[in-house]
Amino acid sequence: MLSTCHGDQFQNTGKTDRKGNTITKPKMILDYNNTKQGIDVSDQLSSYYNPQRKSLVWYKKVAMELLFGITVVNKVTDKSESVNIQKNISTHFLEQFDRQNGKIQRKRCHGCYSSLREMDS
Repeated sequence: MLSTCHGDQFQNTGKTDRKGNTITKPKMILDYNNTKQGIDVSDQLSSYYNPQRKSLVWYKKVAMELLFGITVVNKVTDKSESVNIQKNISTHFLEQFDRQNGKIQRKRCHGCYSSLREMDS
C-alpha cells in the first residue's frame, strides 16, 4: 500500500494473537480501517434480498423492493430527505420532429439546447 501522508510506523492494535503476542499494523492501515468502518445501514439492510431471481414476474419483485424495501429502511433509520417537486416537472413540452430524408432526426429539442447554452455561458 502506498501513501504520501503516512510514514512506515507500526502501531499497536490493542489485540493479541493466539500465542499472546501483540498485533501491530502499519498506521496507514489503521487509519484506512477507521475511516471505512461506517457502512450505510440502508445499503446493508437492502443487500439481504436480491430480487434478480429467474421468474416470470421479476419486474413485480423489483417494483415491490423499490417501493417497500427502501422506504421501510429509510423510515426505520429515520433517513428522510425532502424532495423538491418542481425539479421533477419538465421545463418544456416534448415536440415531435419532422422526418428529413425519410429519417427521424434524433436530436435534443430547442428547450434543451437553450438550457445547455445558458449553462455553458
